[in-house]
Amino acid sequence: MNRNEDIGYLIHKIDNKIKTNIDNHFKIHDLTFSQSQVLHLLGTNGGTVNQKRLQTMMNVSHPTMVGLVQRLEANGFVTTAPDNLDRRNKIVSITEEAVKFKEEMVKSGETFNRTMLEGINDEELSVVTRVLNKMIDNIENQKGVQYVKNSDE
Repeated sequence: MNRNEDIGYLIHKIDNKIKTNIDNHFKIHDLTFSQSQVLHLLGTNGGTVNQKRLQTMMNVSHPTMVGLVQRLEANGFVTTAPDNLDRRNKIVSITEEAVKFKEEMVKSGETFNRTMLEGINDEELSVVTRVLNKMIDNIENQKGVQYVKNSDE
């Protein structure tokens, strides 16, 4: 099997291209793919989420989440306040500016999806979706498999 037929490589390549496209599109707003994910999570969870929960939802480290939130706050997309239940934590809230900007994000996402799926019919898309979901289930349901942790984790 050559590299262009390896499913893991292809998934990784698609992931990188999606992130790069989003990073390039929102560069004028000083917004990255990861920051847009935070805004999306806030927008779909009532506009306010504690920072620890966001960290868990995105599966990132504490320092990474702190940096994301600080940059979003500096750019006026979120505000933070101490968590009354746990003073070590912060409550992150989406701003009106970010809510307005979300419309642009949604339109851009729809346009990008149309471009990405061009030439793929409904049946092909259904098969790909079903296969990818099965792969996700297979990975999540593994038992007894040991992995060596990356030194970056």
